[in-house]
Amino acid sequence: MRLLNTKSLELKEFHGRAVPPYATLSHTWVDGEEVSFGDFIDLSPSTTTKSGFRKIRGACKIAQQDGIDWIWIDTNCIDKASSAELTEAINSMYNWYRGSEICYAYLADVPQRPFRKSKWFRRGWTLQELIAPRRLVFYSDSWVKIGDRSDLASDISAMTGIEEPLLRGPADLHTVSIAKKMSWAARRETTRVEDIAYCLLGLFDVNMPLLYGEGSKAFVRLQEEIIKTSNDHTIFCWSRNGSVPTEWTSMLAPSPAAFIDAGDYVPIDAWDSPMPYSLTNLGLSIYLPVVYTLTQLFVVLDAGLLQDRPDMRACIAMQRTNPRRSGSNILDRSRFLRSPIILSKEATDTRERLNLFIRSRHISQLESPYKLHGPPIFKHGVLLFVDPTAKRLLSTGKRGAPLGAVGYDIETHPDGIFDTNTALLKLPAFDGGYSFLTSGLLRICFKSPQDTDFYAFFAVISTLGGKEVWHCSVHSAEDFRFIKLVIQEFVDEGGAPVDEEELIHNYLRKEVWENRRKQLTAHTSDESLFVSIGGTMNLIPGSDIRAAMLSGKCESPYSVPVSATDISGVADETDDDEYVDESDEEELEDWDSSNEEESQSSGVLTEELKGTPRWDAQSSAESSQDLSSTS
Repeated sequence: MRLLNTKSLELKEFHGRAVPPYATLSHTWVDGEEVSFGDFIDLSPSTTTKSGFRKIRGACKIAQQDGIDWIWIDTNCIDKASSAELTEAINSMYNWYRGSEICYAYLADVPQRPFRKSKWFRRGWTLQELIAPRRLVFYSDSWVKIGDRSDLASDISAMTGIEEPLLRGPADLHTVSIAKKMSWAARRETTRVEDIAYCLLGLFDVNMPLLYGEGSKAFVRLQEEIIKTSNDHTIFCWSRNGSVPTEWTSMLAPSPAAFIDAGDYVPIDAWDSPMPYSLTNLGLSIYLPVVYTLTQLFVVLDAGLLQDRPDMRACIAMQRTNPRRSGSNILDRSRFLRSPIILSKEATDTRERLNLFIRSRHISQLESPYKLHGPPIFKHGVLLFVDPTAKRLLSTGKRGAPLGAVGYDIETHPDGIFDTNTALLKLPAFDGGYSFLTSGLLRICFKSPQDTDFYAFFAVISTLGGKEVWHCSVHSAEDFRFIKLVIQEFVDEGGAPVDEEELIHNYLRKEVWENRRKQLTAHTSDESLFVSIGGTMNLIPGSDIRAAMLSGKCESPYSVPVSATDISGVADETDDDEYVDESDEEELEDWDSSNEEESQSSGVLTEELKGTPRWDAQSSAESSQDLSSTS
């Protein structure tokens, strides 16, 4: 390394153990005012009048007062005309700051600005200069001492998100998650796009060549280098915010700004049963547990949230690269869910593990197979997961590994409330019909004539007391054969054709309104399919989105009451007994649902259905969740 003598201003190179004790200078650059290596070895009057030269003299004076004869300064101690020397310096810079006796942080905009507002705290390069030195002292523009890093640790921590112990003593960055370190850089900026990656090399203890001109690919390359030496899955726990391009489908983030909310993610059980993963020409090759949704899938990471329960896992939504090939194990990260979701151990431990290829380099598509959905105009929703035991709902790919469904179509009432990109059923806002009841009906229409269609019904009742109570049920299409007969009779007698899903939906709405029960688990009459609702998921602020699981057998952990197993990780301490007390029941009885208007045709048919078989929610003495067909 090349050092500057603080007395003679002579530059001299040192190597290995011959490097003497030295200080370092941390500062922000001023365009046109800095003194380069070439300027310094051939000083001219115009150079010595620059503020950058005065800054060098001031740092040398402070070092002399501290009894230090040598100092390293990034402006004039690196010959940037040599790409080899520049690459060596940037790859060594963290260790050079680490090895210095003391580092002087010169804040050129203080006291004009408050210490907290200095742009020094917003620059990318100064992050490593804040953390690496054994001792860091802050100075104002006139070289008046502001204080030591350890003395100012509380204020600095509040500004940067870096924990105080890392600021007060030697920082052991190997104990800090990748997501946490990335979050430190999320609000920082660099003049060159590539430098936001290069300035982080030391923090992650990696090395790579500099390729100015590669743009944002530099940050992707940085993550690829980190992956080669780490099994910390928090590197995948970034979120889609304004910094992420809409079409970005890589498993890796486009910039540190995507980690702005990721500081609380930590590795969990990363070394219990570690599996190697690597980068290939197809993308990230990784062996991960998979949780299926009705139309897509999630991969389960060895990561969770710091403040959360240790048995929770972060899960990332995936999209198949080719939507027409369900058996393909080449995936893209979904563009339609903003952040990782958190699922419990019960929901993820027994999942299938698959060898997957997840694209790590962004590939622009002229015509994307996905369609972005508009802003959500709803409050309640259900994210529909599918347990592998529900074999009819999962198609089989290579080597028998199910990778999503293609064997059925999905219809809903009201129309368009199911988002296939996210497997999210968005219940309409409380509007029309029963004003205190919102609901949605989903029909699975199998393409094979050997499979019988089924309906999943979800509803929320809002009482006058302000409570919101959830209800779910699942039915075979055969259970509603009588409705088809009534529709046919009605049409034969000259009535206008009626939408079957609309009539079934209204029929189930009437049932749940009359019975007024919370129902978080249910099954079909032949017990071939089970459904359960979990707790609230933090997907969209201001919305109550629940995790729901469709399962094929009763011993599945998802078909028991949510108080026993909560697949979303949010505890619901109530059971499935009647949800209203006497005061709530009086409130509901005061509400006259007959004042609400349904569609004219379905109203006529509802009258005709009075003599038909009914769903009796209380027909089973053993379980208040069962919906049985009785005649």
